[in-house]
Order: sequence, then structure tokens, then C-alpha cells
Amino acid sequence: MKKYLTLTIAIAFVLGSSTLATAQKSSMKEHKTAMTSGTVNIVNINELIIEGYSGSDVVVSTMVEKTEGDDRAAGLKLLNSLGLDDNTGFGISVSKDGDNLNIRQISKTCSCDKITVKVPSGVNVSVTHDNYNADLLQVKNISSELEITTNYHDVHLEDVTGPMAVKTVYGSIEAKFDKVSQAGSVSLYSVYELVDVTIPSSSGMNVTLSAPSGNVYSNADVSITKSENNSHGSCNSGSTIMGTINGGGVEFSVKSAYEDVYFRKAE
Repeated sequence: MKKYLTLTIAIAFVLGSSTLATAQKSSMKEHKTAMTSGTVNIVNINELIIEGYSGSDVVVSTMVEKTEGDDRAAGLKLLNSLGLDDNTGFGISVSKDGDNLNIRQISKTCSCDKITVKVPSGVNVSVTHDNYNADLLQVKNISSELEITTNYHDVHLEDVTGPMAVKTVYGSIEAKFDKVSQAGSVSLYSVYELVDVTIPSSSGMNVTLSAPSGNVYSNADVSITKSENNSHGSCNSGSTIMGTINGGGVEFSVKSAYEDVYFRKAE
């Protein structure tokens, strides 16, 4: 019994020491830029969280793992073909260009996990990503203009309002609207995956729901003005539905070219 207890304590000590050592190998790093208007352009960041908040700085942050450095690179800086500098210390370049702030991943060997970008209210956001090294793209609490063009990201939108244009080729889109802004149109489009949207029940809009090779599912009170069905030689009907909700309003388009569309009103 005593041997068993001693062994248990030793294992616990080793595991605890390992956890502590792991925690000590990572630290939070951030880069701040004063900005209350204009557009933040985010390019080729593989795993990304964008959060709106009430501050006056764009804050780029991440948890950075401390790894063994390249001794040969001591005293040297990372160069790339675009002439951008890693001025954050974690493989991201941040540069101001007039009213725009450009944030770009410039190192494929970034020693970080996901990148978080906090954006002041009133600042517009544009995201582009053109390679296959994509994971999850999350957007929270954004009420200014939003534009996303990506090939492989799954896109999750939470407590957003529009205006926005979101397109992903191989990823899905899931969106929950806090309200629907009447300031500009909303377009959500996935080529090969599903699109699932939840709107407040009181929102007014002119809606187009399109799934040319799939189906459209909804519990919203849509006053249909036009609908089209195409069989495409398959068991799916293929649907495009146009109509109004709560008397109409802003143009609101949801489309999946090869999968289904789910359009929900919040309970």
C-alpha cells in the first residue's frame, strides 16, 4: 500500500511539473494600433477570431509558444517577397496605409495558435485568404461593414448585424444575427458546403434563399413573391425562393450552390 501511494504521488508530481513546464513555454503577445475609423484588411491568416469592442485600438494578439530558436538566424530578421516586416514577433505584419490597417500572416512557421483581432466599433473589416492552410474563422459582435472572401475556412458569425458579403468555396457558413441592419445588403454564399442562418423574428428584409442543387429549410414567415425549382436530374428539387419578411427591407441573400440552406427565425 505504501509503495502504491508513493508511486501515485510521484506520477502526480511528474504530471504537475509537465503541465507547469508547458504553461511556462507559452505567453500572450499583442500588438496595438490606434484606430476608430477606416478599414482593417486581414490577409491569409489561417485561424482567426475577429471581435468587435468599444475601444480605440485594433489589438492583434495570440498565445505564442516558446520554442528553440534557429541559432543561425540570431541577429537577422525574417524577409518575405512582399517586403513586409514581422513587427509583432509572432509571424504577423501590421502596417498602416492611410485609413486602412493591413494585417497579414507572413510566416508559414508562425509559432502561435490562433490570431485574435479586436476591432473598435465603427471600423470596417475585410478578410481575404487564398490558400488551403485554413481552419476556423470566427466573427463576433461586428456591427460595421464586413467582407470575407476565402477558399477553405468554415465561417462562424455571431451577434453580427450587416452590411456584409461573405463567400467561402469549400467551407460552411453559420451565422447568428443580433439584428439586421438596414444600412446595406447582406450576402452569404458557400459553394460546396451548407449555409445556416438565424435572424431575429422582427427583422424586415427582401430575402433570396437559393440552393440550386439542394434544399431550402426555414421556419421564417416568408411572403413568397417568386420561386424556382430545378431537378438537375437528381432527387433534390433545387430551390430558389424570393420574398419578403415583415413587409420587406434590406436585400438579404443566402446561397449554397451544392448543399442545403437553413434559414431560421430566433425563438
